[in-house]
Amino acid sequence: MRVRRISKDSDWTFGAGRANYARSSESVGQRVKTRLHSLVTDWFLNLEHGLPWFSRMERPLNLDAIERTVRKQVLMTPGVGEIIEYEHVFDNQTRRLEIHLTIKDIYAETQTLKVGLSSNAED
Repeated sequence: MRVRRISKDSDWTFGAGRANYARSSESVGQRVKTRLHSLVTDWFLNLEHGLPWFSRMERPLNLDAIERTVRKQVLMTPGVGEIIEYEHVFDNQTRRLEIHLTIKDIYAETQTLKVGLSSNAED
C-alpha cells in the first residue's frame, strides 16, 4: 500500500521521487488522518466519501454520534485492522475537537494518531 506523503500543512509533497511516498503502516496512518479531515460531498468522484462534520458539529453537540461516525470511518479505511483506543476532547469555547486514536493495522503495527478539527478556518 502506497500513498503520496503529505506535509505538515496537509499538502502533497513533491521533488524527492520515491521518497515522497509513504508505504505500509505510515500510509495507513496518513489515510486515517486524511479521511478524518475529509468533508462529505467534497470529492467529486465520490460524493459520499468523508464525514458530515458540519451537521455533526452543530449545537447541541452529540459526542456519542461523532464517536460512532469516526469509528466507522476509521474502520472503513484500507489497512486498518482495529481501533485499540479512542478518545476525544472537545473545547466548547473554541469549538475544537481533538481525536486521539490508537490503531492496529494489517501490518501488525500499532500507531497512535492525533487529529485536530475546528470550526476556525485558521486552525
